[in-house]
Amino acid sequence: MHKNSKKIWFRYILSPVILLVLLYLIYLQINAKGDFAKQWQQLKANWNPNSFWWFGLVFIFAGVNWTLEARKWQLLLQRIRPINLTTAFKSMLSGMSISIITPNRSGDFIGRIVHIPKGYKLKAAISSMIGSVAQMCISATCGLMGLIYFHFNYGNANTQILLIVALIFLPIAIFLFLNIHYLKPFRVKNKWVRRLNFGIYILRNYNRKDLFKILLLSLGRVIIFNVQFLLLLYISGVSLPLIPGLLISFLMFWMIAIVPSVAITDLAVRGYIGVALFMSIGGIDSGLPILSASYLLWLINLALPAIVGSFLFFKIKM
Repeated sequence: MHKNSKKIWFRYILSPVILLVLLYLIYLQINAKGDFAKQWQQLKANWNPNSFWWFGLVFIFAGVNWTLEARKWQLLLQRIRPINLTTAFKSMLSGMSISIITPNRSGDFIGRIVHIPKGYKLKAAISSMIGSVAQMCISATCGLMGLIYFHFNYGNANTQILLIVALIFLPIAIFLFLNIHYLKPFRVKNKWVRRLNFGIYILRNYNRKDLFKILLLSLGRVIIFNVQFLLLLYISGVSLPLIPGLLISFLMFWMIAIVPSVAITDLAVRGYIGVALFMSIGGIDSGLPILSASYLLWLINLALPAIVGSFLFFKIKM
């Protein structure tokens, strides 16, 4: 199939079909425990003047979250081309503006490296990938904690298989990440993959102390992100115990991260996983608060900075 034909098939046929299917599944989840109109009235009733104070706290946490990511990006570039925190922040926002329109936000590095001087862009792109791997390792670790809690309280044979697989592969992935310096003596001899030497050259610049700092900043982001979600659930009328709520939230966002999605289906994927997971634990009569919290979190933490980052491109000489 021609490349353009594949793009047309994927963007205008397959993606809308996936979106419609997910929306239908969300509709079934919402209506599984009651009347939709009644649920909507309950959701509106839970919004009151006091909720705006909690909503303001969610925005403050969003700013902290963005700052932690900018600081992580700055640390990654210290071994490549040092930049100040302001430039790192701008670079991070530009990255988000590209990532939001690429599958699983994989295009983040493209937006980031436009702020990096010529001659350092490829090195910075490789460093960006290290940051993404660190974030995934932390998300997976927290998600594994959530999976353990979910399995022993609500699980079945399928969750047991997932738990075993995660317990095997996650420690291996983290060990490899923390021991990148072992690649230092490694050289690729095959001419077809010789260009990997450049990537190895960049990776070996980071020692274990650097990587621990990156992991700690990633952990801070994960905790803040999930606390934001619980606050939005509370505003929407769902009150969960802190620890169980965090564990289920960890699991939900880990599942969202590993499920392939693009911009047109990202919100639907979030909604479906969130509703299916939280309503499966019981005690929640409506899926609408979960949807509203999930979508508001997406708007505040991803869509809003992506919009700001898109305007920064006008000031860049491409």
